[in-house]
Amino acid sequence: MEIRFMVRSLAAVAVSAALAAPALAADTVKLAGFTHNPAASVTLTDSSNSLKNYSGGAGQFYGTLNGASFATYCTELLESFTWNQGDPVLNTYSVVSGITAWGAAKSTAMDQLMSYAFTAGLPTNADTSAAVQSAIWEVLNENNTTSPYSFKNGNLLISATPASSTQAALDSMNLVLANLGSYAITQHVDQLHNGTQQDFLVMAPVPEPESYAMLLAGLGIVGAVARRRRSAEA
Repeated sequence: MEIRFMVRSLAAVAVSAALAAPALAADTVKLAGFTHNPAASVTLTDSSNSLKNYSGGAGQFYGTLNGASFATYCTELLESFTWNQGDPVLNTYSVVSGITAWGAAKSTAMDQLMSYAFTAGLPTNADTSAAVQSAIWEVLNENNTTSPYSFKNGNLLISATPASSTQAALDSMNLVLANLGSYAITQHVDQLHNGTQQDFLVMAPVPEPESYAMLLAGLGIVGAVARRRRSAEA
């Protein structure tokens, strides 16, 4: 129990710091390939910006973040990147809060989407990997946020070959998008930003409510001890 308390408290501090302040140091991102390769293909059509139209592989990437293994998805449709990038400028990123990067509403939607994906254990294969990536693109690029997100309505339309396993995965994810607001947030999503390269996402677990209470209680005790020490020294 004591170890569990320490882990939760540290997680709370880490997430709180990430939300409250910009990154103090650059982050190095190197991606090696699709987690599920070959990637499933999808077709995107954006009626508000034809430059965002895309047809090709989509899905989760794997690689390293500051030398540690991690998995991610892309958050842009107008930028590119190179596998195993060696240029120290092009693979240097900084963490930007989701609210700053996408606005409060889309940041919340991203948290709910990736919390669902994490809880459901997605992706499990190339099809579900493409479906999660497509949902991310839908949330971040759909202009109409007054109605549920959908691959079939709005300015951004996303599909795959009819009757294919990828289209079936997209159809299932579309049901998730329609009920996105009902999912509890267990993961917080921020942006890994590079001014000239593709941007990616980074996730961190959100501490359970009781963890915040324990953290605040712990900080209160620390403050009381500090005040007593100052009083004793005076």
